[in-house]
Amino acid sequence: MAFPQPILPFLRPLGPPRPRTVRHLLRFSTATRFRVDASTIPIPSATSPAPASSPSTSSPAASSPIHPQSPSRAADIAAAEAATDADNATSPTPSSPPPLPSKRSPTSNRAPRPKQTPPPPASQEPETLTYHVARTPSKQLPVYKDAKRGGNLHQTLIRKITGDAAALREDMRRVLRLKEGDVKVNPVTGHVVIKGWHKDTIVKYLESKNF
Repeated sequence: MAFPQPILPFLRPLGPPRPRTVRHLLRFSTATRFRVDASTIPIPSATSPAPASSPSTSSPAASSPIHPQSPSRAADIAAAEAATDADNATSPTPSSPPPLPSKRSPTSNRAPRPKQTPPPPASQEPETLTYHVARTPSKQLPVYKDAKRGGNLHQTLIRKITGDAAALREDMRRVLRLKEGDVKVNPVTGHVVIKGWHKDTIVKYLESKNF
């Protein structure tokens, strides 16, 4: 045989593999096994609806999901619900608009008050006098000036008096502001004698009393 020599190197015993090569192979084999295991585990779909079951055969255990939610997902859902509740609680409620001011004056709706007319003044009762002074035929009041003692004593006389001459004497003293002895009544004639000339004042007073 002509080729025994070249084949001898292939028949030599092989040495142990290098550690680096072994680690490389083990890494790929472990990753492949993990992928295969993960593909065989059924993952429940979050969006797929649960199969409808009749009310007679359904039970709380059958309606609950097979795999519970992860703690992190449950915490996220709880936080989202809390935030939604807080937004709903703090959202301002629409308030009604303020009432517009009325263009009418506040006194326009009030009924007009009736005008209060002052009561008529009480009719003054005519003063009742206890004396009367009659006029002369020429329609003049009987009031005269008199002078005595050579013209040194001036007097004013009121004649034609009927009734209480003493009351007329007191009125003349009050109107003329004279002393008690300056106005007298003549007991014989019944005339009222007044010291001094006061004809104009006495006439005005008697006219005010409708004499």
